[in-house]
Amino acid sequence: MYDVIVVGGGHAGCEAAYAAARLGCRTLLLTMNIDLLAAMPCNPSVGGPAKGHLVREMDALGGAMPQATDATFIQMRLLNASKGPAVQALRAQCDRQLYRVAMRHLLEAQPTLALRQAIVTDVLVQDGQIRGIRTSLGTVFEARSVVLTTGTFLAARIMTGDVVTPAGRAGEFPAVGLSTSLRDLGLTLGRLQTNTPPRIDARTVDFSQTIVQPGSETPLYFSRAYREADPPRPGYPAALTGIHPAYPIPHQTAWRPQVPCYMVHTTADTHRVVRDNLARSPIASGFIEGLGPRYCPSIEEKLVRFPDKESHQLFLEPEGFATPEMYVQGMFTAMPVEVQLAMLRSVPALRGVEIVRPGYAVEYDYVPSSQLLPTLETQRVRGLFHAGQINGTSGYEEAAAQGLVAGANAALHALDREPLVLRRDQAYIGVMVDDLITKPIDEPYRIMTGRAEFRLLLRQDNADLRLADVGHRAGLIADARYQDIEAQRAAIAAELDRLTGVTVRPAPAAEAVNALQFLRRPGVGYADVAALAPPPAPLAPETATEVEVEAKYAAYIDKQRDQVARMRSLEDRHISPDLDYDAVHGLRNEARDRLGTARPATVGQASRMAGVNPADIAVLLVHLERRKSNAQFTAENTEHAEIS
Repeated sequence: MYDVIVVGGGHAGCEAAYAAARLGCRTLLLTMNIDLLAAMPCNPSVGGPAKGHLVREMDALGGAMPQATDATFIQMRLLNASKGPAVQALRAQCDRQLYRVAMRHLLEAQPTLALRQAIVTDVLVQDGQIRGIRTSLGTVFEARSVVLTTGTFLAARIMTGDVVTPAGRAGEFPAVGLSTSLRDLGLTLGRLQTNTPPRIDARTVDFSQTIVQPGSETPLYFSRAYREADPPRPGYPAALTGIHPAYPIPHQTAWRPQVPCYMVHTTADTHRVVRDNLARSPIASGFIEGLGPRYCPSIEEKLVRFPDKESHQLFLEPEGFATPEMYVQGMFTAMPVEVQLAMLRSVPALRGVEIVRPGYAVEYDYVPSSQLLPTLETQRVRGLFHAGQINGTSGYEEAAAQGLVAGANAALHALDREPLVLRRDQAYIGVMVDDLITKPIDEPYRIMTGRAEFRLLLRQDNADLRLADVGHRAGLIADARYQDIEAQRAAIAAELDRLTGVTVRPAPAAEAVNALQFLRRPGVGYADVAALAPPPAPLAPETATEVEVEAKYAAYIDKQRDQVARMRSLEDRHISPDLDYDAVHGLRNEARDRLGTARPATVGQASRMAGVNPADIAVLLVHLERRKSNAQFTAENTEHAEIS
């Protein structure tokens, strides 16, 4: 008997188990192959626009992915550095083998977490409440909460050309019984697909015809623990076996050994090879039933969608310090192997390239997330939570962030405590979860900065400040860390207040100006102001960054905060889960069906659902107000009768 059982050892499963164990629950993680825990079957990268925000938010909630990434990255970069702070994001290229080792160390350090190897075939339910799971060997494990993080394994098959193999990933068995078990519970399932590119041997690449993309010259980390270390912890050093000699490194960064990535472009010959073989692709030919990711399409789909584009970027990304295996970012494909080789060799830098692993497409079952509550608990079964690709998402970061939410809520459910629910104005995690439960998912969902209405409030630099309260209240971050963040918050406020009362003279002959107004000028940074009007004690770099951002974008930040306040009136208007939508007179049939199926928790969620328009929301508000008045009238009459 466990408090929480997590099924699946991918990024969602690891994060879910880590969160549940940190909350003190007796937790069991079951995975098909314990040696492939936290495997990175696609590109071993973490972060990027919006995805990097998710990772920073996971760190603010004590998550595992940021720590494992910082320990094992082979390259780190800050993307969109020339743009505003709302869209700046970290992206790391990890050593895929060392990442698994680091994650397993983190999990095995949790005293209440057990890792076991098993194939789960059935979910056990009694009277609408989860009871546990059954494995393929007939073993039954009981629990108060279960989190399913099945990835791409449900009734999965992989395809390369016309070769179709039952598998969740290349060389790994699919989960064949669990889909039936979920359907028997009354859950609706669908089909999706994704694809991966070929991996190549770096020793067969002509790097003289590539564009080198080096890592950052300055220290960058996802995890607060690494950012505050002095000196920064090196993590797993490249000196374990050294950096493979296949990679030319024109200049090595001083703060940490890094391996560059390399950019090339497709050619007219590449496009000809692809077009001549479209009929041999299970993706382009329509053989695959499930829809693939729009924002990470196969090379076949790119050429169909953008027939006039003369070339596409490809990034050759090393998979680790000591391996010559490289990932060809941008050439996702399910073409036959010989076609993949011809495609690659049509690129000048890859004329003599050899394939280490061919690309393939994978098609799998998923459970549309409209059947979930904001806690990622299923509506049909109490105590059953879903996270990751089973919910129709794509990406390690999206999976891990859902895993953290589902794992924490599974633990809180087992402990009979208040759930963890993040709002859209609090976190990108809140944006993602709200999107999943209110919008139809007909293709793998990917988080993007454009999905967040309040992205200036949801910057990667202020994730700790945004989420410290909720993380501490749930028990996900310790008292000492919470106090450090609160001290930083106070220091930011104090410095902004100090600057409002200080004047500075930018030049000897210049007129004195208010320090805060001077900081808001283009091209002026906090360091410039501090040099003219030093604070009583030097500010930590992250605190100084927050002071500068808050000062420069004050008007825009205040405007978004006003928008949040207006939106909260709908978000705070709760809807009873047993509301009879058939009794809401004036509601359109489509809205009635959508609302009755999804069961939104608030009017705000209802307003964002597809098929629900502003007129429907107005009708719903009138009904809720009338219902509230009737309830008050009944309560007053009952009280009067009792007094009489």
